[in-house]
Amino acid sequence: MDLALDITSACRVRVLLVPVSPIKKSTFWHHVELVRKFSLVRLGDVTPDLHKGANANSSASCAAKFSSQVFQEGQMHFQFVTKYNRDHCHLEDFQPHRRIFGVIGIMDCQEWKDKDLSEGYKKFVDMLSQYPTAVATRCFAFDPNENQPDDTKGLIMIPNVGNMSFYMSTMICDFASEILDQFASIAERIESLKVLESPIPAGYIPRSFDTSNGNSKMIQPQPSSSSPHQPNRNSQPVGPTPTSSISSSFLKRASTTAANSRRSLASANSPPTPKPSLSRSTTFTGSPMTVAGDAGRTLQRTPGRIKKLLADFYLLAGRLPDAVKHYHEAIAMAQNSYDYLWLASAKEGLACTNILLAFLQADTGHIVSRQALTNEDDAVADPTPSNTTTTPPNEESKKPFTIVTEITDMYEDLLQIYVKVNTTTSIPIPKLVFAEACLKISRFLMIIFLNGGWNDTLLTKIVQSSPSESILKREGRFMSVSDLIKCKGSGLTRFSIAKWITKIWIMDVDDMPMIDQINVMTQMSSVLSTIGYHRKSAWFMYETLNRMIPLLIQGRAAMASSGPNKKEVGKGDDGILEVLKRICEVYGIGESNVQDGGTLQMMQNKFNGHQEKTDHAVKTDIVGFGWAALQIDILRECIVISEAIQDHASMLYYTTVLLKNLYQHISKDEQIRLASSIQRIVNISKRSGQVDNNVNYWGFNIVKSIQPIPPIPRKAIYQHPLLIAKALAASKEGRASSGDPFIYNPFAKKKDDKPQINLIKDEVCEFKVVLTNPFGFDLELSNVVLSTSGIEFSAIPTAITIPANETLALRLMGTPLETGALIIRGCIIKITGFAEQEFLNEKQEVKKSDTSIHQKPLEKETADATAQQESLNVIEDQPLLKIRSTSLLHGAVMLFEGEITHLSIQVENIGNIPVDFLTLSFTDSTTIHPKPINPELPTEEQYEIELYTKGTPVFSWEGSKADSNQIGKKINLPPGEHTEIIVNIYGKQGCTGGAIHVDYGYLDRAIKDQSEKLTETSAANDELPATLYTRQLYLPIMITVYQNLEPLHWDVLYLRDNMSVTETMVKEAQEKIAGQTIRQIESAEQPVEQLLVITQQANDKDDKNPYCLLTLDVRNTWTTPFDIEFTVDNSSDKDDTSGNSLLKSVVTIQPALTKRMVLPLKKLFLTSEERLQPIPSFDLNKQFVVSQAPKMAPEQERARLQMFWYREQLLSRVKATWQCRSNGRGGIINLRPSLRLTGLQLNVLKKQDIEFIVDMSKEGAETTGHRQFRCRVNTFVHMNVTIANRQVRPVKLILRVQPVQSYNDGAKEYDLTEKLLMQGVSQLVLPEIPPNGEITHEIPLCFLSRGKFEFLYHVEDVHTREMYYDHDWAFVSVLDE
Repeated sequence: MDLALDITSACRVRVLLVPVSPIKKSTFWHHVELVRKFSLVRLGDVTPDLHKGANANSSASCAAKFSSQVFQEGQMHFQFVTKYNRDHCHLEDFQPHRRIFGVIGIMDCQEWKDKDLSEGYKKFVDMLSQYPTAVATRCFAFDPNENQPDDTKGLIMIPNVGNMSFYMSTMICDFASEILDQFASIAERIESLKVLESPIPAGYIPRSFDTSNGNSKMIQPQPSSSSPHQPNRNSQPVGPTPTSSISSSFLKRASTTAANSRRSLASANSPPTPKPSLSRSTTFTGSPMTVAGDAGRTLQRTPGRIKKLLADFYLLAGRLPDAVKHYHEAIAMAQNSYDYLWLASAKEGLACTNILLAFLQADTGHIVSRQALTNEDDAVADPTPSNTTTTPPNEESKKPFTIVTEITDMYEDLLQIYVKVNTTTSIPIPKLVFAEACLKISRFLMIIFLNGGWNDTLLTKIVQSSPSESILKREGRFMSVSDLIKCKGSGLTRFSIAKWITKIWIMDVDDMPMIDQINVMTQMSSVLSTIGYHRKSAWFMYETLNRMIPLLIQGRAAMASSGPNKKEVGKGDDGILEVLKRICEVYGIGESNVQDGGTLQMMQNKFNGHQEKTDHAVKTDIVGFGWAALQIDILRECIVISEAIQDHASMLYYTTVLLKNLYQHISKDEQIRLASSIQRIVNISKRSGQVDNNVNYWGFNIVKSIQPIPPIPRKAIYQHPLLIAKALAASKEGRASSGDPFIYNPFAKKKDDKPQINLIKDEVCEFKVVLTNPFGFDLELSNVVLSTSGIEFSAIPTAITIPANETLALRLMGTPLETGALIIRGCIIKITGFAEQEFLNEKQEVKKSDTSIHQKPLEKETADATAQQESLNVIEDQPLLKIRSTSLLHGAVMLFEGEITHLSIQVENIGNIPVDFLTLSFTDSTTIHPKPINPELPTEEQYEIELYTKGTPVFSWEGSKADSNQIGKKINLPPGEHTEIIVNIYGKQGCTGGAIHVDYGYLDRAIKDQSEKLTETSAANDELPATLYTRQLYLPIMITVYQNLEPLHWDVLYLRDNMSVTETMVKEAQEKIAGQTIRQIESAEQPVEQLLVITQQANDKDDKNPYCLLTLDVRNTWTTPFDIEFTVDNSSDKDDTSGNSLLKSVVTIQPALTKRMVLPLKKLFLTSEERLQPIPSFDLNKQFVVSQAPKMAPEQERARLQMFWYREQLLSRVKATWQCRSNGRGGIINLRPSLRLTGLQLNVLKKQDIEFIVDMSKEGAETTGHRQFRCRVNTFVHMNVTIANRQVRPVKLILRVQPVQSYNDGAKEYDLTEKLLMQGVSQLVLPEIPPNGEITHEIPLCFLSRGKFEFLYHVEDVHTREMYYDHDWAFVSVLDE
């Protein structure tokens, strides 16, 4: 039975519309809609019964109470229903609006063309026994033919011609008049009751009470029936007699004879009209009773209850003033007797009456016209009679919200009263009444909320519309922003509406009948969903489904036994499935939030009546939310309900969603059970034909990633552009245009340097596939193969088992059979027990396009899957070489430091493509792991480290010439042939190993491809040329380097001219030195004498020796003697490159011995530009770093650069090699690490910028040696001091000369006033000396005593204050005359 959910339900007279077969369903509903148009009847339009006014007796007077002429502005509201059951029959005497007061039969005369209409009318009369509470009946026959006579009494023919609405309105008014007459009979009987009990719920056993004669008698509740249970006329009502209505004057004028006189007019063929009865009312006869307990309270409360029932009938009859009066009396009497149940029900009726009065704009007992209101402030007024000109102060116009506030306060009060019912009686409260009251006020406020506030239109809608049309329906399921803005203007909050719903839980709902629980919770969910409380609404839906499961199972079993129509069953299940769908959406497991494995598409195809074979893509834009534990319970409930209605598609869908999305939160046993149930459901569905065999049901994507595995180094492919110079120029131009001063900028945008993997035609390639099993049971994969597209690909299948809750890496292989783009889609996997399915690569985020017209939301988001999937390039087949043999033993070589050996490598072409290009590259331990360079180190030390790591290669070959721009070597190596490669290995100190990389390819094919492209494109095409693909052979070598000779203790000595040599002596020395060869001697000592003879040759124009003497020690640290050859290059730019400038020194060093080498070297001179140039670097891309050390003074910086470049010049002139005669091995000696020059050594090594030349060769003096002169006492002589400027700038100097007499005992005398006469001053400023020029200063001298005199001298730069000294002094020996 439908619930009384509207706040105006108490004013609606329920009339049942029944079809009289045969009649078509569409025809019946067409006539039902026609009748429902006349659900509102104005009392002024109801025809009065004139017969009652003629005979005014007591019976007629009572019947006149419900005359339609008393309150003509009133309205009767009919509720025409098409179905009715008596589940709530125990409440019909408590709330009269629940009972059926009339029955109208509907016949279609078109279906009775060949039949007698009286037979149809007889069928209608027979059906009336099913509706015992009906007090008025009619049978309407629509669309009669001309041939069908209207001779059946009681059957009303309604032709489809003329003004049909007026005719129907007349019939309904006559029907309303009869119902009002029956209301009078019912009211008469109600007033005669002595005891009126409260409704007793089904199954409740009331308490007994004792009668006057001492016999115990049990009062049993009885259902409503149509038996004419006549009340005892002698019984008098207990309590006060009801007062007459204030409108009794109108009733007197409208009174007629008794109702029986009207019934006598009806024919015997008319349908029997059952007498009204109240079966639950009990009268007591016999001796007076002693009332105790509930029975006594019932007797006291009966008068108030009678008033309440009379008020209900007045409300049904549209007599609103009389209803208000009786409601107030009933409320007062119920309050006095603490009859809370009837008190609250009376207030419900009064609330309904107030709403109707607000609609009629009438006060109690007054009739006003329905004039239009001008503004919202007059929407709910308290009007006075029309002839009143003044308004009392206490009856001013109310605010628009006053009626809403009044109704809300009344329901707040009456709900509290309902709760108190059990405190004053042992009969429990009908919980359905309390639940309906909460629903009424919540729906009333909800309508105001959704319509944006209270207004006249809304009031009209509430009163006149049918209950099903009272709720505002939105287009969408969820409230939009515009809806919320509109609802905000209503002045109500959603919380204020929801709190009325939650008050239903004050009562124990679980004690209600199951059907009532389902109906109540459904309405609660509907209200909460309408105001936007979707989670609360979904929870009530969930609770409703929990209570429906037993009924569904019982109903399904009953249908199976009776053989129901499958179509009707399936149609009835759609609503349950829709409820499940809504619950899942709210709790985060809807269609857009979960993976379903394609079962949703299968369900949609089934619903649309067709099956399509689709490739279900994995959803990648899923946003999950919700509480996992609650989601699991909901999905379990969905599975149970789907199984109860035997919908295998829904069972499969919810099982898949539970297993696939919430497997982390369920146990292993349940996971196994769910996986097994999927197979069971699929098998059952296939047998029943509900699903297609082509649909796959396993939806979890077990493929996490697919990555191509790079081939082994021997088969790896390297890509090179042919025009490398053009590419380099483009890269340099790009770097220059970027404007970034940093070689490595950590803040710059990083480039994707991921190496590209190219596959080769007709060669097996491998892919790493990561498979995951998130479930608690093992997954057995009987067939796993790659899924590709683009070009033909031969995949190799395999099988594997993934353990529970594990991730497994699998290698899948295949062979591309064509060149082009190979697209890796995913894997085609067959899980044991399931159909074979394609799993796409999860990391590609592919959105598959679906051609189904039912996937409209997805069509906007789909894209070309091929463009987003990973694509690999397949190139032509490439040549393949292998290293056939090498000259190494076990891949290792032992070298002495500086030794160079040769390595022979034999390579063979084992492929099918010839090789015509070959190049070598090398790596060694010193370059792979170079020594770290501290940027704070001096620049010269950084240069030494870079020279060691990058400037000293370990490997070299014929193609690694520094002056050659050619890369690689052209060869011709057909398939099956072999060739030899020679590589040089240098013994580098600290090197432990290295590798040789042999890159090779087929260059002619790339050039042909490039030429074809050039012919196809224009000459102005600037695209990069064709690509050369190469492969690489890798040969690791272990290297061990031992130090056999160690140079140390370098020194540079000043060399004087202390001896005179002849040309013959010099020539013999040169011949002996040139005859020394390291390869022809057995044991040699250094020719020191011959080397010194060469240094003493007097062919220098200056007075100084141009040579200096280099000395160093060489130690043999090995166990074998070594022959060492030093070569000194004394040539200069002015000298020729003849062999006379090369000095050789050969010596043999025995094991563990050290020998000193003496090497004459011409002094070095570097110009200012040469010695002040910056120190170079071997790293071209070296990042400049600002030093944090204190800045060096300019003088120190110049001295440091001068030291560096003179050291480099010295190392370039002195070379050393070694040879071992026992095994013929040889090499070079690295002199660089042991050479560290000091400032004094540098002064000896280099020629000075300012040089001194002293001469006394004129008359009176003679030269006896280098800077040694001899003269006589008291003789005037001249000393010439020549100063040469080797700088590139002129200088101005101050010359200072200090004579000193030296004695044999070492004493020196500086005061020579009486021993020497020297003209001029000892300190004078010389004229400016031009660059590369000289100036001579003559000093006249006269020695006054004999002895040995020394002359000390130096010059000072006037501008820089730098002093220049000479290594030699001038010595003058003065003799007697």
